[in-house]
Amino acid sequence: MRPIDYARAMADFEIQRRGKTLAFEGSERARWDYTTGLFAYALWTLSEATGNPAWRDYAAEVVSSFIDEDGNIRTYRLSDYNIDMITPGRIVLKLYEKTGDDRYLKAAQLLRRQLEEQPRTSEGGFWHKKRYPYQMWLDGLYMGAPFYAQYSRIFGEEKGFDDVVEQILLIDRHAYDPDKGLHYHAWDEKREQIWANPETGASPHFWGRAEGWYAMALVDVLEEMPGTHHGVESIVEVLGRVADGIARYQDPDTGVWWQILDQPGRAGNYLEASASSMFVYALAKAVNEGYLPRVRYLPVIERGFRGIFREFVRRDDEGRISLTQICEVAGLGYTNRAGCPRDGSFAYYISEPIVENDLKGVGPFILACIEVERLVETAGACDEGPVPVAVGWSDYERILSRIQAPVFPERDYRITEFGARPGGDASEAIRDAIERCHADGGGRVVVPAGEFHTGPIHLRGGVNLHLEKGAVLHFSTDPQDYLPVVVTRWEGVECMNYSPLIYAYEQDDIAITGAGTLDGGANWGNWWSWNDKSSERPTLQTPARQRLIEMGEAGVPVEERVFGEGSFLRPNFIQFYRCRNVLIEGVKIRRSPMWEIHPVLCRNVTIRGVDIVSHGPNNDGCDPEASTDVLIEDCVFDTGDDCIAIKSGRNNDGRRVGVPSANIIVRNCVMKDGHGGVVIGSEISGGCRNVFVENCTMSSPNLDRALRFKSNARRGGVVEGVFMRNVKIGHVTEAVLTIDFLYEEGPDGDHPPTVRRVHIDNVESDGSPRVMWIAGFPEATIDDIRFRNCIFRGVSLPERIEHAGRVVLDGVQVVPAGKRRSAHSITPADE
Repeated sequence: MRPIDYARAMADFEIQRRGKTLAFEGSERARWDYTTGLFAYALWTLSEATGNPAWRDYAAEVVSSFIDEDGNIRTYRLSDYNIDMITPGRIVLKLYEKTGDDRYLKAAQLLRRQLEEQPRTSEGGFWHKKRYPYQMWLDGLYMGAPFYAQYSRIFGEEKGFDDVVEQILLIDRHAYDPDKGLHYHAWDEKREQIWANPETGASPHFWGRAEGWYAMALVDVLEEMPGTHHGVESIVEVLGRVADGIARYQDPDTGVWWQILDQPGRAGNYLEASASSMFVYALAKAVNEGYLPRVRYLPVIERGFRGIFREFVRRDDEGRISLTQICEVAGLGYTNRAGCPRDGSFAYYISEPIVENDLKGVGPFILACIEVERLVETAGACDEGPVPVAVGWSDYERILSRIQAPVFPERDYRITEFGARPGGDASEAIRDAIERCHADGGGRVVVPAGEFHTGPIHLRGGVNLHLEKGAVLHFSTDPQDYLPVVVTRWEGVECMNYSPLIYAYEQDDIAITGAGTLDGGANWGNWWSWNDKSSERPTLQTPARQRLIEMGEAGVPVEERVFGEGSFLRPNFIQFYRCRNVLIEGVKIRRSPMWEIHPVLCRNVTIRGVDIVSHGPNNDGCDPEASTDVLIEDCVFDTGDDCIAIKSGRNNDGRRVGVPSANIIVRNCVMKDGHGGVVIGSEISGGCRNVFVENCTMSSPNLDRALRFKSNARRGGVVEGVFMRNVKIGHVTEAVLTIDFLYEEGPDGDHPPTVRRVHIDNVESDGSPRVMWIAGFPEATIDDIRFRNCIFRGVSLPERIEHAGRVVLDGVQVVPAGKRRSAHSITPADE
């Protein structure tokens, strides 16, 4: 079973065990509290990861059962000022975003009011509860901070983000022990509690689950914080210290963690499941989001995840799984149910009952499985550390320096030496030459001048496929030649489909170079006819395309999404999948079945001096997808669709994989025909950051836009840090800049998209109906769009700007027919 399968199983079995007992009046003990909130959040996250709404519906039913028609929360008392009671508010906010129901808004506002009125320490730290005066607990950071950040994001409370950061830093300042590399469970400002150190105010031990609560709080808050907020760097710094401590105290024999972290093997101490699950979740999510380096923490995560199953997961005779060895509860102050003082001593922590399937363990276990699944899916894609968000052109040289084309040994393997002859089928000779070159440690597989025919080519590590001047490789147009199916991504959804014409999977140091031609042979008599929209009937590809999208939404395992023969899903021309150190240079590409160059989950990619002419349907020129450190330079694009289209996966499947496209540089290119010059979307669910476009020429009667963003509330995605300068645009048929959030499904979905920090400098155009066509919707974010020192001539229509934040024009000339005017800023009336 895959990690996500264990998440599904645990969720299903726990729902069976709990039934309706968690809902209001479902049992005598049912109440609004953090354990229910945590479990509900895990179920909702599982639905988002798999596309199955059943778990989300259960979570919604439980949480909403406590909220009456007036937005009051049953069993909750604001006057307790108990920060534990904030946690279910995360689901309340999700319900409000999904439904717009006013009762959820009122309930969320009630919880926000508690935070506003929550008693605080002299430095502004939230008391854990009113009955725990002047105390901050690590637990409380998870209970309150993620909701607070989520609320601040939804309602635009900048000061809320500031307060969240301050809470995190305060507890770190007072509870962190730099010698141990861990945080004490709690801190008493007055030094009055029985458990408080009279000098520091800290409690005496490092309880595993307390550090787990804090670790989860950090990664969940970062998910809600805008990347540009000044406090993000500080939170990431704290996260790094927490992660170091977690790794330091991982049990070397089992891979999991102890109830008291720094005292392994002490009599009475035990390996504990909830803390172990929390640690794996927090580390895996931090790596997936780029806050921690994969190379450092992947071994820790893998050992921890395996250890959880070995030490804590039990399967009964009916196949149901359970999570064992969970500390039922631990706190500080007063006494527990057995009358034992909660004095923070070692004896106290090991005296609390050890139970199974407690929601404080089950919730983090489900979340850990989800994040580890993402790690498995993105193996090799981002293993060289985090990708910080760029602030502008000052980051350009740093990013450019990361991209280095691979170098190959000076050994040539000419395909004619392996039996290839001009005019004949060279498939076997090319395959044999590639295998020999790879086995010998790398070099060039050379296609000499002449015309050769071939089926699919699968490159191996260390191989440079080199086409000499005058060489032409004609690819077969018989779909049978592209079987058996391979792992691929088709329009942003992973599946098993026809092999691309040139393909590589998990290979390092690969290249296609030379002055020759790659001819895919596509025309309306073969590949292109599969998406012929000239008639009113559905295209040949429509049924399979819809089936694939539905599989992605439902979370069907990739190996079960088998297409190929009879499905009419065309292969890409060149697709490198999970590869590193890639070079495509100098070649001409003609007549592609579909997308021409498609690096997926790749790192360190150089595409240089490529000449592409291909005018079939969906004939994008270059589509970097969920790839990092990509340079596209000195290329010519004359295409039937977007010239360059940056992507990161479609809908739930894109979110499941969860890898953004990042650090992409486009320079000195010529864009002719196409739907857009540089396009980001529409399959952008994994997000995109740090795109730089400079010194390009874009012009054609058939070029629609220069810079285009397209998404909707089903695709979602956060796109930030897109910078364009020194671009000359002749004529485009729609607008210089288009941001289209009404694309296809528009606002119909649960994942409103974001585009922010788009800066356009020194750009000229000779003719376009508009400078901007910006169409958002209230829940989406479009912000910080800036034009500087630009000239736009021949503008004939008014700008369209709907549901956008800051749109600023500085030193910009707009020259309409027969009249000249300058513009400095445009700000929506409701801003």
